[in-house]
Amino acid sequence: MHPSARLAYTPLIKFIGKRTWPSGTPTPHAHPAGVPLPAGFSKSTPAPGPSKSSSGPAIFSEFWEAPKRFWMREMSADEMSAIETGGASKW
Repeated sequence: MHPSARLAYTPLIKFIGKRTWPSGTPTPHAHPAGVPLPAGFSKSTPAPGPSKSSSGPAIFSEFWEAPKRFWMREMSADEMSAIETGGASKW
């Protein structure tokens, strides 16, 4: 068949229609198949974030907030070569 005589290409994917974004934040709710919450459970739990208590491990959002012993140290050219080659350059 001659290329100009072909029928127009019809894609196999079918689009549902125009997408719309919700106008506001949806109200949070429990999953219908979930277990019921205990009576003492607070519905207004604080948002997750960095731990401020000293009883648990410290969580840092930026590396400079951590003690210097956890900061990245300078790498030598030999170390960079070993990493880039997967250790093959050392042998």
